[in-house]
Amino acid sequence: MGSNLRTWFQFLWRYGKHINWKFYPKLFAITFMVCLYAPVRWWERLRYDRKICETEVKSPVFVLGHQRSGTSYLQYLLGRDPQFGYMSVKESFMPWIYLTAKRHLEWMLGRSIPDKRPMDNLRLGLDLPTEPEYALGNMTVSTMLAGYMIPSQLKTVFRKTVLFEDEMAKKEWKAALKYSMQKLTFLHKGKRILNKAPEDLGRVKEILEVFPDAKFIHIYRDPYRVYFSTERLYKITLPLVALEYVSEEVVKDFIIYVYRENFNRYFETKKQIPEGNLAEIRYEEFIGNEMEVLRKAYQTLGLNFDAAESHIKAEVKSYEGYQTNKYEYDPERMEEIYAAWKPVFEELDYSK
Repeated sequence: MGSNLRTWFQFLWRYGKHINWKFYPKLFAITFMVCLYAPVRWWERLRYDRKICETEVKSPVFVLGHQRSGTSYLQYLLGRDPQFGYMSVKESFMPWIYLTAKRHLEWMLGRSIPDKRPMDNLRLGLDLPTEPEYALGNMTVSTMLAGYMIPSQLKTVFRKTVLFEDEMAKKEWKAALKYSMQKLTFLHKGKRILNKAPEDLGRVKEILEVFPDAKFIHIYRDPYRVYFSTERLYKITLPLVALEYVSEEVVKDFIIYVYRENFNRYFETKKQIPEGNLAEIRYEEFIGNEMEVLRKAYQTLGLNFDAAESHIKAEVKSYEGYQTNKYEYDPERMEEIYAAWKPVFEELDYSK
């Protein structure tokens, strides 16, 4: 419902034939809300667009990592660093109007948002950092949001909007990313922007085309853990946003496919990142040693850790006693995962 009219009706034109009739009430509700907020979007653009487009984005930091690799926890820690600005939960819901309607969004979303994320029980709050893929999906149809809403098209959308086999999709995504980052920089009065989207693991080349001075922190994790955790993530979250019924086999196949393709592209394109602009973190070494690992990452990226240390330490302390989800790994499924992801296992130095 945070979309502009053009993006929403483009989505319906391209993917409407896949929407199951039982989701039509949800479809009509979204369309009503998109139309209802149109005047506010127009007013915000009229009032702020010139200033936003003149705003310079200074060496943003992108947190990279496949879903369920620890990217959210890392983003929560880095988000406490006062030198960073970021997209909060309330801004991600309504990317076109958050400058004008801040109090309205706090009232509207504050009544419905849960205290914890359903997939892992991490804290959730209106002002906590979140990933921008849903926000960008309300600005252009060329994001993975279209795939999450129409799961039968997950692979097709991924190839268009992450691998960028579609040149027009690449152009639209880059334009939306630039505008979104300019708007966040304007909101945070020129601060360096911290950005985290798992889909960006395969978009390093395109990010550098928009922001040549971008810095990256890549966190990676045991691939088996990532697979089973991602499977649980999709079981919980896809039904919340999908406009057709979700096939379990389609989702499992997509997880295998997207992990392999994302990492293949990352391994290929990370060579384009200038020296000193990439820090890589192994999740298993990070947990329990957050301060030491982050100090090294900051040093690698040329960032000031001393100013951030006390803030990040307080956030780490707040997670004492937190328990991650536990999984039983099916040996047969593990064999399939290893066979499909063997090059990634080897490149990341995880044993079979």
